[in-house]
Amino acid sequence: MVLADISLPVVGLLFGGGIIAFFFLLGRFSGGNGADLVDWDPSGRAEQRRILDNEDTEQMLATTNRRRRAQGLPELTEHEVLQGLQHRRDQL
Repeated sequence: MVLADISLPVVGLLFGGGIIAFFFLLGRFSGGNGADLVDWDPSGRAEQRRILDNEDTEQMLATTNRRRRAQGLPELTEHEVLQGLQHRRDQL
């Protein structure tokens, strides 16, 4: 009876410890590091994000200007869009 009361927590601790040991050893002996495994490069990622954001902005401005031309309105420049955004931010 006493053995049955003690064995469940012991088995649980051994199982949990085994899982922790497994992941520790897996991380210790696997090649590379965590950043390599998830292709994490903060400097490259920021530069890539900047490039994609610029491309998105250019595409949105081109689409807006295409629509404005079809309506007979003058085209917007990037400078005008930035001024409008700054004006809206100042109003908040």
